[in-house]
Amino acid sequence: MKKFENGGTYAFKINSKAVYKGEVFPASEERRTGKVLLDTTNTELAKGMGFERTDKYMYTKSVEWDEVEIIEERKPYTLD
Repeated sequence: MKKFENGGTYAFKINSKAVYKGEVFPASEERRTGKVLLDTTNTELAKGMGFERTDKYMYTKSVEWDEVEIIEERKPYTLD
């Protein structure tokens, strides 16, 4: 953590994303298999890329680590 000049502290929220076949998806590690878990609510994109429907509006797909490029977005937020 870092300190602001006025003494407040801040941290970063890190959002993991993955580039898969030219598209960017939220990503996490699937606990059961250790693969990268991608998700989307975009029905057309999901169907075109072989995602599985896992909820009313959610589609997911597990892929190997070497099939994606991981991107971490850091967004600062204050703790005060």
